[in-house]
Amino acid sequence: MTKSTTSSHLEAIANAMPDPIFVMGQDGTYLDMIGGQERSLYADGSSLLGKTYHDVLPEEVANRFLNVVQCAINSNSLQEIEYQLANNEIEGIKEGPKGGQWYEARVYPIKEGTYDQPAVIWLAINISSRKHMEEQLEHLSSKDPLTDLYNRDFFLGLVDEELNKAQLNNQALSLIKINLDCLKRITDAYGHEAGDKAILASTHAITSVINDLGYIGRLSCDQFMIMLPEIKAVDAFRIAKLAQETISAQTIKLEDGVTTCLTSHAGVTELRENTEDSQTLFMRANEAIKALEGTREITRTL
Repeated sequence: MTKSTTSSHLEAIANAMPDPIFVMGQDGTYLDMIGGQERSLYADGSSLLGKTYHDVLPEEVANRFLNVVQCAINSNSLQEIEYQLANNEIEGIKEGPKGGQWYEARVYPIKEGTYDQPAVIWLAINISSRKHMEEQLEHLSSKDPLTDLYNRDFFLGLVDEELNKAQLNNQALSLIKINLDCLKRITDAYGHEAGDKAILASTHAITSVINDLGYIGRLSCDQFMIMLPEIKAVDAFRIAKLAQETISAQTIKLEDGVTTCLTSHAGVTELRENTEDSQTLFMRANEAIKALEGTREITRTL
């Protein structure tokens, strides 16, 4: 096989690569490009040749990419970067995959003297499918499957994080625990499907009240907890009352057209001292609910 034949074979193989390799100059100029033939994953980047990052990309993205290129050249070592980019963010690119795509790039310096300026190869791989799968797994690991509220483990982790922030910045933080005490009666009489209706109706009620004020978690079958950063107990008490009123205003249809209202009890507490941990607050919220036994109250602060 002659050198010219070998060269043409290598060129054909390189250009057939589904993933693109850009040759980027030290100043951010697109010097060359091979591959990138898979149009479901990549736009045609040939129109970028001769232009710079700052010619075609948003300034923040251009600065970030240029820094990676220069780090690879200056350190003479591999650099890796993950980034999200949509085709409509790139000047002159009109076709290709729709929406923001996630990419993983491996950037490595080219032998000096190959081009008129120091340069690198920028191998870009579309990892959007992997990122979407990771996001789905993260969602499943953090959310309760029935209500889409935070599950117990993830919520308790959030409480620890926010508690540390509150203690560090000397800010208020309150917890509300709501027990849906009608749930056992409904489930025993009408089954778990009816119980799920009650849980979902309560979730809707609580969410409509809390909105962006804080975080909501489902601790167990009939227990919800609300964390309110930067809110004192006196205000948290009013929020708890409103949430309970909204819960009690919900009616769910059961068998044979029977409807029932929902009832709850709530305990409210707040961070009092910087030495308190999350378990202390949880215990106080539980004790506040226990203190309601034998009374006509449905909400108490402790």
